[in-house]
Amino acid sequence: MTDTTTTPAHRFTLGGALGFGFDVFRARPKSVLILLIIQTLLCTALYLGQYMLLGYMARQGVQAAELGDSAGAYVLNMQFSSLSSVFSLLGLPLWLWLEAVWLTLFMSGRFTLWPGWAGIGRLALSWLILFGVYLASLFAVFLVSMIGGVIAVMIIENGTGDSSVAVVLVAVGFFVLLLLAMSVALAVFSGLPAHALSGRFDIGGAIRTGWRHAAGLTTAWIVFTILYMLVIVISYGVIAAWVGEHVVRTFEDAFQNPSDPLMSMRLYAELVPGPDKLGISALVLLPVTFLMGVVMLMARGISAKLALSMPEPEQKAA
Repeated sequence: MTDTTTTPAHRFTLGGALGFGFDVFRARPKSVLILLIIQTLLCTALYLGQYMLLGYMARQGVQAAELGDSAGAYVLNMQFSSLSSVFSLLGLPLWLWLEAVWLTLFMSGRFTLWPGWAGIGRLALSWLILFGVYLASLFAVFLVSMIGGVIAVMIIENGTGDSSVAVVLVAVGFFVLLLLAMSVALAVFSGLPAHALSGRFDIGGAIRTGWRHAAGLTTAWIVFTILYMLVIVISYGVIAAWVGEHVVRTFEDAFQNPSDPLMSMRLYAELVPGPDKLGISALVLLPVTFLMGVVMLMARGISAKLALSMPEPEQKAA
């Protein structure tokens, strides 16, 4: 019998995954730039709105504490913490829509500002699955680490100095392996968000495809994470340099009194500029958020490349 199955148009490779986002940019530069600008403006507006409001509340709370109004400071601190969570919840639908728009472009080459309720719903489900995998992996790492830590302590207490050093090194190496295993688990599921915008949602097929490419996929995500963290460090360095030298002193004061219940408010009060610096704050945040959006092209490319390498249901795995 002749095998009539065909190989998927995309084959997952490490280099192909890391560069796929920029392949999309070369193919659809206008669409990518439009989405980058939309994302940059939305991020900047949300960050400014959140930081300015929280900064104002923080300054009010710190002022109340300095005037001896402990009850007022406590109430403002509770409102401050609650408002931070509210901002995150209110922003979630917006990020869900934006990610659906991006992944529709990556998966089909189609630029649309409304990918449809079905696609957004499947994307939300994929995020829930990834979050569940993350929590399960985190719990497993914590549990195994606690058991390993107890065993290591028992060996150290009953062993010699040389064996104690060896046990510590083994324990550290074991913990690193656990984190790597957690990374592999997340990487295997990482094709689900992009696959959600493909018009079908084969969870089992996505997981099997991820498992076949687990090594290259995990490497790709590690490379992306290193690059992303580097961008964040540079970005926060630029922002810290702009805010001023008192940033270091502020964090030093906070670390000297970690039990201070108003520590978060004190940090915001000191570090977040007031409304009089709204314009210059926007000018600082715009290039930072744009650069982070460019780096995120790599993350979306990894997920999309993996999803596109999935065979159709009637096909054999490539």
